Amino acid sequence: MAIISSLEKDQVDDAARLVFEEFEKEAKNVPEWVKVMAHSPRIVKEFTELFKSIMGSGDVNPYLKWKIGYTVSQLLKCPFCVDVTEKMLKKFGADDKLIKNIKEKKKLSEKEERILGLVKDITEDAHLDNPSLINELKKEFTEAQIVEIVSVIGLFNYINRFNNTLAILPK
Repeated sequence: MAIISSLEKDQVDDAARLVFEEFEKEAKNVPEWVKVMAHSPRIVKEFTELFKSIMGSGDVNPYLKWKIGYTVSQLLKCPFCVDVTEKMLKKFGADDKLIKNIKEKKKLSEKEERILGLVKDITEDAHLDNPSLINELKKEFTEAQIVEIVSVIGLFNYINRFNNTLAILPK
């Protein structure tokens, strides 16, 4: 059970209620982190908009974005986020073997290895230790794509740390 109480739709203000209703419509349920984050309606509203902006359509393949999210979640050992990102990877066609390869950094393309190396570098101590990782990415990605990739890393660092700190677990 989360350290902060979970709110239900009838306990939140209009801004948070809209977020609840959107999750009910699209995902059929409201995630626990939304119910906890709803204590701050402005934050839950703005965070979900940021999440959609970063993870929605863009210049980086959504499947790659979820691989990045999964890697952050594995590094930060967030049970909720690992569960969600594994489910999303499976929606994109990943099987258990591929997910294991991502987790163990095996049988990945060089491009994926570089990206997941950047994920590890940034996530482990919250800053870039090896700037050459960005220089390598510049050979294959535009600067806009690199901004998008780093935004995915930051997004998942935030939600993983939020869920870990407040003990939000998968159901």
